[in-house]
Amino acid sequence: MKWGMLVDQELDMLKDENTRLRVLAEHDWLTGLYNRRAAEAHVDEALLKNGGGMLLVLDIDHFKQVNDRYGHLIGDALLCEAARTLRDIFFPRDIIGRVGGDEFVIYILGGCSQEAVDGRAAQLAERLRKAGRRYGMQWNLSFTLGLAEKQAGDDYISLFDRADQMLLARKKARRARRADSADAGGERSICTDMALIRRELREKDPPKGAFCQDYETFKQIYRFVERGLKRSGQSAYIILMTLTDAQGQFVPLAAREEYMSRLSDDLQASLRSGDLFAPYSGCQYLLMVLGASSENAAVIAGRIHTRFMSRVAPDAGLLLRYDVYPMGELPLQPKG
Repeated sequence: MKWGMLVDQELDMLKDENTRLRVLAEHDWLTGLYNRRAAEAHVDEALLKNGGGMLLVLDIDHFKQVNDRYGHLIGDALLCEAARTLRDIFFPRDIIGRVGGDEFVIYILGGCSQEAVDGRAAQLAERLRKAGRRYGMQWNLSFTLGLAEKQAGDDYISLFDRADQMLLARKKARRARRADSADAGGERSICTDMALIRRELREKDPPKGAFCQDYETFKQIYRFVERGLKRSGQSAYIILMTLTDAQGQFVPLAAREEYMSRLSDDLQASLRSGDLFAPYSGCQYLLMVLGASSENAAVIAGRIHTRFMSRVAPDAGLLLRYDVYPMGELPLQPKG
């Protein structure tokens, strides 16, 4: 009897483990939605059943700029917000998946009216706008939607292709409208082309304070500026700001994101609009200050240090170290 009970328990544990592994294999690691392969399989299964259906393909616009400008942590948080909203506004029976970095699919069992689709799209747009504002974004996060209704003989690939073609057509039409607006009032010329290029190059709605970029972009700007310094004779400095605990170790992950976000706010507010900063590691920022002397750079770093530490509880056990280096020369002795 005991042996039989033990076998039953082991079988139950094995079933539970198999279920857990199946869930992991089917779901996206970040959002918890179905991954691409699982979404395709579940939609194919649903298409074999009688009744209507509609596939929506949703792509978040300019999402690479979000990651480049605000970092992957905020980008991931916005993707999770999009996933939560999709779960909220669609029925539990509907199939929702993340099939690309910023691309989602929703298969609505039984179909859906255009009015209902528009209403849900408006809800998602509003939630994404609010989420973007919470994370300090300076533009409204938007998305493009394509859809296709189930037809006889459809599988996931054919249905997805029609929805995706609509999505691409809508993106293309939007770009064309922008170009037509820029060209309004006359035939295109070289001057008009240059005006379009300048509009594309110019930063849209720049936030106040310093220019925040990802590290790879920072590196390319550094190399470009360093070339110019050799010819102009001007000076520029880079500052490495490192946040640690009292023992000089990494701040625990649970608190690191909050404190690094605070430090980012302080950098944005303390640096000039012509200065640049970028995350270098999970607890470090790199700063570039142009046209500054050694004394000026040290003052800037000290001001940031004072501003940040004044907002940290005395018992938090945090240290903010800064190292000031002239560009194009060997490092100076660290300060701070």
